[in-house]
Amino acid sequence: MLACCLWQSCDIINPAETVPTYVQIDSFVMTTDNPTATGTVNQKILTAWIYFNNSPLGVYNIPGRIPIPTDKPGTVQIGAGITFNGLGDYQILYPFFTFDTMYLQPSPGKTVNYTPKIKYTEATTFPWKEDFETGNTFIKVNSDNTEDTSIVRTADKSKVFEGGGAGYIVLDSKHPSSQNINNTNIAIKTGDAYLEINYKCNTPFEIGLQTTKNGALVYEYIAGVKPNEKWNKFYVSLQKFIGTYNTNAYRVMIKTNLQVGQSDGYVLLDNMKVVSY
Repeated sequence: MLACCLWQSCDIINPAETVPTYVQIDSFVMTTDNPTATGTVNQKILTAWIYFNNSPLGVYNIPGRIPIPTDKPGTVQIGAGITFNGLGDYQILYPFFTFDTMYLQPSPGKTVNYTPKIKYTEATTFPWKEDFETGNTFIKVNSDNTEDTSIVRTADKSKVFEGGGAGYIVLDSKHPSSQNINNTNIAIKTGDAYLEINYKCNTPFEIGLQTTKNGALVYEYIAGVKPNEKWNKFYVSLQKFIGTYNTNAYRVMIKTNLQVGQSDGYVLLDNMKVVSY
């Protein structure tokens, strides 16, 4: 009798674990109701932030098979995570994307395939875009520097990511450097703000902001981008600079140089836009 009691007590202390239902997410799909306002729907979502009935379950790499430990039906909320400032291990829940939800009927041990669909939130604003479709708003920072080269617009289809144009920087021995800035002020409100950009390059480049504070120009290169000869997506947080220099009038800067041992180099840019609240 004592042995039976002890066995029953053990079951109470260590109850059987719930066999999860698995959700397989291979990618996210992004849509827009107003492409003129939002620009491209290209995204680089690498993680899914999972909640079940509003309780957090964890962050999972995509593609991934995600366990949902429940024996009762409920709602799975799925958020989209991106790489912060190119720091591969630093994933954040992107504040400008909506959550997707799916109703889950438990099937213990089985896998349900699901593709989350997201949009920009209704509160997201787009104070600046440069997709090089019809022109080019970038100019040289120092027009007298003959070694600097400009960002030019190219319509060469082999050099364009989307649409009809891209920004193109060509470096060589006569023009080993490039420092450019967009030619109009961008009104960005204090708070969360990011620059999104598609790029392809064989030499690194830097992304920065410039503004004027108390009559003096101030600028900072916020993030560096490594060479990648396949089109890629980069998300740059602007919040720290904007919080430091709260002027509501900013300009985007792009800088690159030939590296040691390089005789020529290039940077291609497309779908540049600032997103904010």
